[in-house]
Amino acid sequence: MDPRTYNALYGPARLTPEPRRTAAVLLTAGLWLLTVVSLAWLGFLVAVTALWSAAEGMPVGSFLLCCAAGLGGGVAVLVAVRLVPVVRRMSADLRRLLLAALACPVPLVLAITMWFQTA
Repeated sequence: MDPRTYNALYGPARLTPEPRRTAAVLLTAGLWLLTVVSLAWLGFLVAVTALWSAAEGMPVGSFLLCCAAGLGGGVAVLVAVRLVPVVRRMSADLRRLLLAALACPVPLVLAITMWFQTA
């Protein structure tokens, strides 16, 4: 048997990496950055509101529970979309872009609204 044929059949597997889509990667990074920054701003506002409410003697448990439920619901939606078979068959770059595009608008709009409400 030819050694090249033997190595091709029984040698270690050589996986070819998927081609990188630079535009999709940059757009995904930008969308996730906007999402994280807006979630950080909203988290800061929730923490300050809870602190002020607790300092005034008001109960803050239901407020924090409502915020945690909203965050958990958003994460559950993203996980559910990620597990859909059509999305699972997508390439990794496009799947990340889709999830970033779904995750970005709601916290971004809430953060912008709260920014102008507090100013």
